[in-house]
Amino acid sequence: MLLPKDEIIADIESQIRRNGGEFSDWCVGVAKDSREPFFEAHLVEDRNDGFLFREAFTPGCAQEIRDYLVNQCGATLDPSSSDDGRLVYAYGMTPLEPSVRIKKSGFALTH
Repeated sequence: MLLPKDEIIADIESQIRRNGGEFSDWCVGVAKDSREPFFEAHLVEDRNDGFLFREAFTPGCAQEIRDYLVNQCGATLDPSSSDDGRLVYAYGMTPLEPSVRIKKSGFALTH
């Protein structure tokens, strides 16, 4: 479902508040579609990282949302982010070490 820019920003900010951490602990980006490998991995696998995505009306609108979250709020730009998609996504950064993971405040931490 296509959503207005302000609603997408509010959804992502709310997700970050619910899951905890600073904006800098979250990656945001833009993707063309949900069939990209990054999306498929997140949709299939429970990474406990608060993954969320919303569809903007245009690629330009998606870029504005991404840029606002990075430049104004301090979120981290996901290096796999595209410039011509309409899907804006956010996820909490988690350690990817293969050690024991424990659940705390919506983040997967190593122990």
